[in-house]
Amino acid sequence: MDSRVISLLKQFLYFLLLLPAFSLNSHSNNSKSLNADPVTLSAYDLKMDIEQIVLAQWQQLGQRKGSRSQVIISGVPESYRSHKCPETLQVDVSKQLTLGRNSLQVSCATSSSWSLTLTAEIEVWRDVVVIRDHLARGERIKTSSLTLQERNIGDLQRGYFTELADVIGNVSKRSLKAGVALNPSMVDLPIIVRRGQAITLRVEQPGLSVNVQGIALKKGRKGDVIKVKNSRTEKVLFGTIINAELILVN
Repeated sequence: MDSRVISLLKQFLYFLLLLPAFSLNSHSNNSKSLNADPVTLSAYDLKMDIEQIVLAQWQQLGQRKGSRSQVIISGVPESYRSHKCPETLQVDVSKQLTLGRNSLQVSCATSSSWSLTLTAEIEVWRDVVVIRDHLARGERIKTSSLTLQERNIGDLQRGYFTELADVIGNVSKRSLKAGVALNPSMVDLPIIVRRGQAITLRVEQPGLSVNVQGIALKKGRKGDVIKVKNSRTEKVLFGTIINAELILVN
């Protein structure tokens, strides 16, 4: 028999001997694949899932107009791994969600259940009135002095303004740096009535309104109650400043 034919026969027989082993090994690998552990979640993926759930719960409470909300989850170790929950994660809060820090209990109600106690920081960002340039104490606030910038209102505990018109024309109570978000304690209405100024005094009664000339005995802003004097009778009265020319006698 030709030597080449003998060689081919030997290779074929060798292949037949290896075939059962190959088949067994393939079956073993398939079994391992079928019995593999369930897909796991990384710490990052878990945090992202929880943040979306908490954000949805927060928005159901009523999204603030003209703002955007953000949730930051903390407390999950970077190396943490968990089985992927086949259901929606259960996120419970100890009390109604609020701006700032919130305590959460996160769990997965399955046979391989797990639970975590985490913290959710809720931020709400919106455009607020900010000082564009330095303002000196007592300086009248102009449009050119202001701008709108997005800020986390959770950091603005003393309040804020969202409209330039609410601030323009007021005066600064103290020196303010550029970039400061204005709050009501930083501004005041301008003085519009000066002591000794001639002013119109108005007395109003049901069906009757009388104007007389008077003198302001104190300076004041719109809405302030100050002492005034009737120029004709010299009687001292109290009145509310309506504008720079009119005081309504109380």
